[in-house]
Amino acid sequence: MSATATRQPLWRKDDRTLAAAAAVLLGTSMGILSYGQPVLLNAIVQARSIPATQLDSAASLQCLVNALASAVVVVLCRRMPARRVVAGGALACAVAVVLLALTRTAWQLYLTMSLLGIAIAGCGTLVVSTFVIKSTLSRDRVLSVAFIGSSAGGMVWAPIVGWGLTAGGLTGAAALMVLGFTLLVAVNALVFLRRPALPEGQAAPPVHDGMMLRAAVRTTAFWALLVGSTLLTLTQLAGVYHVLFVWQESAVGSPALPGAVVAAFAGIGRLAAELLLRSWPTTYLAVLTCVLQAAGFVLLAVGGTMPVLFAGSALLGIAVGNSSLVVLLLAPQVFGLLDIERISGAIYLWTGIGASCGAIVLGLLRQEAGGYRLPVLLFALVSAVAGVLLRQSGQARFTRSNSSIT
Repeated sequence: MSATATRQPLWRKDDRTLAAAAAVLLGTSMGILSYGQPVLLNAIVQARSIPATQLDSAASLQCLVNALASAVVVVLCRRMPARRVVAGGALACAVAVVLLALTRTAWQLYLTMSLLGIAIAGCGTLVVSTFVIKSTLSRDRVLSVAFIGSSAGGMVWAPIVGWGLTAGGLTGAAALMVLGFTLLVAVNALVFLRRPALPEGQAAPPVHDGMMLRAAVRTTAFWALLVGSTLLTLTQLAGVYHVLFVWQESAVGSPALPGAVVAAFAGIGRLAAELLLRSWPTTYLAVLTCVLQAAGFVLLAVGGTMPVLFAGSALLGIAVGNSSLVVLLLAPQVFGLLDIERISGAIYLWTGIGASCGAIVLGLLRQEAGGYRLPVLLFALVSAVAGVLLRQSGQARFTRSNSSIT
């Protein structure tokens, strides 16, 4: 199975419909979780007099339980249609959002954020991406368009939730989020999240070819992919969380600018990925993502001036836009589709663990080093190591004749 063999040369109407549905779905679910939720949480903390320091721990817990739940929920898609799993997850998210808006104490904040993290596993990146991977040979392009929608959702849902807070307080913001999960995720999934029809004479994706998880874990390719993706995510999410403080250490820019730069270039990176994946193997894009992230960390470590910090944040943002995409595409390329739910779920679990502790690790290193320069340079080196590991895993191929990795 080559890196290019899975690509569908024709961009058919059914593939475009699936891509658009997935883009709206992920744009809503991940846009609310990553960008709308922080706006709501800031209002909750202020209204309920909950210590703001509790948010960091609650967010880490939410990230962890989401990874655990995603690894379990994705396997349900082998027993029931993915559209039902997604719709059920979306409706559970709507309930969790209402409970979150009613939060009054710190322990309720932990509980409701964890419930939302569990619920969104049903309609999040892993479930939707796995369905796409098993449904169409054009998975590279469909997923890249879906991830562009995820970026666009971030730009849309933060102001929507902000407007809801202004117009109707916590109730108004929660109502808009509930509508989003109900209409744009649940109904969208039930109507449009279906396998594209195959043209006459075209083979379906080889869903019965591949390795089982128990066989995959005995290969170096699996551990290279798992460790590489975990290191990439750990360093990346830490960088996103701390980029504001890196800028502040150089006394440059406004508080809103670093995050805006990262978010904007994440979207640009996903647009570029959609074009590159038309001709590039996924392995090349994975290595490029790690190289750009390492370069971004080096520039952030140098700091000192606006152009240098801007460039470093921009490169980090491009890497943010493509990291999940390349990891999700490498797994079926290397191990086939037979047990892709459990293989991708195991990898997603460990990347979630990395994401949940990355910011804490960088913060501790900063305290020990007395500043960001050395820790951020270390994270640049770790990002480069992740690139080497992802390249190593991407060079392996599942061989159908003997069900092995070559």
